[in-house]
Amino acid sequence: LQKTSGMFHDRFIILDHGTKSEKIYHCGGSSKDGGKHVNVISKLEDIGIYAEMIKTLQTNPLLRLK
Repeated sequence: LQKTSGMFHDRFIILDHGTKSEKIYHCGGSSKDGGKHVNVISKLEDIGIYAEMIKTLQTNPLLRLK
């Protein structure tokens, strides 16, 4: 997990970053609300437009879960 430092509100799941099989999903709602409200997770087809966002996120500190 990467901290976003308030730059992004949306939630993304990025799998296999930097490989041919890279996939990005956009999560429409907070995972803490899963099951309480209607939430959508959509696979993004044109992932190239997210390259700069991912590069920026990688410079942020890691989020450590306790």
